[in-house]
Amino acid sequence: MVHRNASISNETISREQTIAELRKLARICKWATICITTALALGLLAVIAIDLLLILPGLSQGSCLQSVELQAGEGPCLAIVGADAQAPLMLVAHDGHTAIGSLLMTCLALTIAISVRRLFFNIEKEGRPFDLECNQTLRRVGHLFLIGGVAVRLLGAVITGMILSGFGGSFTDAFAGQLFEPSMLFAGLIICLIASIFRYGYILQKQDDELL
Repeated sequence: MVHRNASISNETISREQTIAELRKLARICKWATICITTALALGLLAVIAIDLLLILPGLSQGSCLQSVELQAGEGPCLAIVGADAQAPLMLVAHDGHTAIGSLLMTCLALTIAISVRRLFFNIEKEGRPFDLECNQTLRRVGHLFLIGGVAVRLLGAVITGMILSGFGGSFTDAFAGQLFEPSMLFAGLIICLIASIFRYGYILQKQDDELL
């Protein structure tokens, strides 16, 4: 009986220590994610501000589609150039990637960062990863990675192609770059698998709580 009580006491201490370490790690990850989210948001706002203040006013006076070289040695880019030709609006980079696709990927990364921050916040608050809300958040992150791997750059290329066609360019010029992200697709599948494991852990956690 004495040995059994000692075993239960050691298990309780071990569980409390594990929860404390888990909350500490979740707190660190939460603040790191907040910093990343802030940096992404500020970068996105800076791009929007540059477009609104510097580029779009010049394009409103008349614009055309041209091949320009933004930096020496990188090759030509397809861009909309205004009347003053000082601040072109880049559409397709020298490597084939579209500016709209990159902008959509940044928005997706910001959405993922916000969801991950919520995951760490829940773990810090509840002290357990096997929670139904954590499972739903993790599954949502996996779906966002799948969307990013399959559809985001493709959607950016389609929108860019329509803009090119409107300025007399070729629709297919927007499809020269990489349209899919295999790494994000693979990461999304892994995260969805981990979410399923977390759901199984949630069931075991619930049964364990009912027994205590």
